[in-house]
Amino acid sequence: MCNCNEQLALIDISENHSDFKSKLNQLDVGNWVLLMQCPDCKQLYKVDEWDKYQTCYAVKIPSPENWEAFDSESLIKEKMVRNRGGLTNETCMWSDCDIQQVKGSAYCVNHLYSGGTRA
Repeated sequence: MCNCNEQLALIDISENHSDFKSKLNQLDVGNWVLLMQCPDCKQLYKVDEWDKYQTCYAVKIPSPENWEAFDSESLIKEKMVRNRGGLTNETCMWSDCDIQQVKGSAYCVNHLYSGGTRA
């Protein structure tokens, strides 16, 4: 049996990309993402294509409808803040930004994300 029920909505698969994918069936291919499904429970996942320079995620999605457009940005931003231990009391160094900096960074999560950070 699968362990999909125990998985979070966002799963970092950077260290086990091939292993994670090997347990799923591929249904469709998008732009740097795959639509995959658990053969046991039928849970759908939007899975990042492998990229050795970027953190790869699998995201649980509710439906195959518009699967490629499913927005996982907020889940990734939450994980980025957790990974870094939260926020500081300082504001982002980006011009005219009033959002708190992420710990260990001079920028808020939005500007880190827009600059390509995903971990």
